[in-house]
Amino acid sequence: MTVLRPLGSKIWTYDFWHLGKRYRKRFESRSNALKAEAQKRLELNINPNQDERVTFKSAAQLFFENHSRPSKNAWQDDKGKIEYLNGLFGDKKLADFTSFDIQLVRNKLQEKGLSSATIDKYHALVKTIFNKMKQWRRFNGNNPACEVKLKRGASAHIRFATQDELSQLEEHLKADVIFPYYVIALHTGMRRSESRNMKWEDINLSSRDIFVPTSKSGKSRHIPMNDITYDLLTTLYGSGKDPQSKVLPEYSPEYISHRFIRACKRLKIRDFRYHDLRHTFASYLVMGGVNIHTVSRWLGHATIVMTEKHYTHLSPDFQKEEINQLNKLSIHSQESNRTTFRQPSNFQEIPKVSEGQKSIENLI
Repeated sequence: MTVLRPLGSKIWTYDFWHLGKRYRKRFESRSNALKAEAQKRLELNINPNQDERVTFKSAAQLFFENHSRPSKNAWQDDKGKIEYLNGLFGDKKLADFTSFDIQLVRNKLQEKGLSSATIDKYHALVKTIFNKMKQWRRFNGNNPACEVKLKRGASAHIRFATQDELSQLEEHLKADVIFPYYVIALHTGMRRSESRNMKWEDINLSSRDIFVPTSKSGKSRHIPMNDITYDLLTTLYGSGKDPQSKVLPEYSPEYISHRFIRACKRLKIRDFRYHDLRHTFASYLVMGGVNIHTVSRWLGHATIVMTEKHYTHLSPDFQKEEINQLNKLSIHSQESNRTTFRQPSNFQEIPKVSEGQKSIENLI
């Protein structure tokens, strides 16, 4: 792929990859760079027209049909992401991609209000598509997604909704088409893909049980229904359904997330995604004293370590006794002779806030 150097430079460079090795050379004219690139590809026995035929849309379709659908449990998430990316890139050839295109995608996703972690997933998907095309000898150029760094910041604090936020969301979404998805996510902790794939044959209304045949971890699990989930599913079931039919309307993952994010923006609920309903489900259970092993099983985590990492600190009894062992380090904590701390002799009282000034409460 012949490119012009940035910042107005007149230096032309051919730059491509073949079998894991990068080939790059500079020239003073575009014609010389193109001739040299064609010669180098000929020496390497590369079809000079191969890269020109492969568009992102065709590459993504090839990736989806031969890797994502047969190999990944969450392949429908890939399908939604690919549909969005195809809308951005259209029939753009892989050979014409630059790192700017990758950064442009990240910027657009950020404008939509998606989290850095979700943006990284789109980025990683593009990166994987390019790598698969190279591995399958359908493309020999460089991978522009490798030239832009994933954000991958420190793990964010688990975000769960307050009672007031949940009241607002329920009132706002009760007339929305995604309301059943909202209820299932909040009251069962099921992932979006699991909710979309749920069939009536997985529902046992008599025993109030939901069977999830395949989780992200690859394991199946059972989730009990609370009254709200039972009432919803009973209403949806009506007079009977085909056991093989889907329980919820088949909306795309992007559509569900888009409507939910839009609702949060209208309600001014900040930093809250559809997936955070799952965090809310787990957080309130743990805070209510439900055993962490039980919550882990209902969430379908591969190991309890993942559950403990995010939710153990919310448990009412979490390490309360252990941390109180430090009380013995201070004489003021003796139960038989508890005293108040003395102020140092040079202690100066903080002056009172005068009328018209902001109090510290307003700053918290």
